[in-house]
Amino acid sequence: MDCIVCKGELIKKEINHIVDIEGQIIIIKNVPAEVCKQCGESFFENQVALRLEQIVEEIRSNKAEITIVNYYDKVA
Repeated sequence: MDCIVCKGELIKKEINHIVDIEGQIIIIKNVPAEVCKQCGESFFENQVALRLEQIVEEIRSNKAEITIVNYYDKVA
């Protein structure tokens, strides 16, 4: 599959996914993604994207200003 932004080659990597919602910053480390070698855009498989949404919703209820979690700790 090629990047939908620039048509560059995608490679599998683990990245940090950062979400900023209403002043609450959530950093999810080691998220599996496909990253474009040319422009750096990242893409998630559907299952990973759904799990990220669930993780963010769980963490938002904590009301901490900054939270850092490991993706694999939440998926296991």
